Amino acid sequence: MAATVNEIAEKCGVSRTTVLRALNGTGSVKPETKDRILEAAQELNYRPNLLARSLNHGRTMSIGVEAINIENLYFVSQLDAINRTAIKNGYFASIAVCDENPKEERKLIQGLCDRQMEGLIISPTGSGEDFIRFLKSLEIPVVCIGNYVSDDFTTVMVNERTAARDAFIHMHEKGYQRIVFVCPLLEDKNAQNIYAHLERYNGVKDACKELSLDPDIIGNQNYLEKVDEVLNDGQNVRTGFLCSGYGYALEIISDEAKKGRNIPNDFGIMGFDDLSILRYITPGLTTVDTNAEGVAATAVKELISAIEDEDYEPKSVILKHKIIDRETL
Repeated sequence: MAATVNEIAEKCGVSRTTVLRALNGTGSVKPETKDRILEAAQELNYRPNLLARSLNHGRTMSIGVEAINIENLYFVSQLDAINRTAIKNGYFASIAVCDENPKEERKLIQGLCDRQMEGLIISPTGSGEDFIRFLKSLEIPVVCIGNYVSDDFTTVMVNERTAARDAFIHMHEKGYQRIVFVCPLLEDKNAQNIYAHLERYNGVKDACKELSLDPDIIGNQNYLEKVDEVLNDGQNVRTGFLCSGYGYALEIISDEAKKGRNIPNDFGIMGFDDLSILRYITPGLTTVDTNAEGVAATAVKELISAIEDEDYEPKSVILKHKIIDRETL
């Protein structure tokens, strides 16, 4: 059973006030006394009463986090970074997963607010004026990551359009004559992280315009079949695939390996997002590092600033991307 402040005071031979000062880092306590109190608190398994503290100070020190899903390792890495950064700054993160369902998203966001979150970090699937009004009605700070909603809310992301443009140019400079962009169906507004995929497609179009090329795109659920058609069409050109996500790239590599095709001799491939697991996959996937953990950590810091600074103004925070050149090009 966890100890109380009074039990710690009795064990250390000091007053209750001295114990509270030592535990909360407030007031003046001799260093040797503070060390003795902290050691006793750990020994007695002391846990602070956060509910009582929030009632006393009007603060819950909690932030809500709405995630798209926890199957995609990209979002898992972001949630891990959010949790670590929140704890480091004295906050507790409550996480809810909407599974790409806009209606469920609203329920979860409202539920987090009902549980007295002081601010929210969201990876929004919703959009439009009605969704903007809903977020404003919450009357707490909101920071968006990945998807842009409105200038009324801080957004933290990389420039997906520029990242895709740079990736396409990188493949072209590597000698690839035909570069095919692989992505989800862009007309599907409910597709996971569709904003990022649309921006990446715009970046590909930018690169094609610079290079006087026509965009070559595979954007549907049967992408493995379409990739096979491209590789079987008999064109004697060096072909590469720029995939709007690491999952597409890994699926293509696996599928074509079963058919005896070798990377990068028979074709090249490049993905998006540099997750830790990719470092252990052979051949090493050339990819665009979209700074998932940096985006998440920055979002937490911006949210805390919005919570604690009444003069805080929403902003757009654009972090740098980086091309990671490995073995698939």
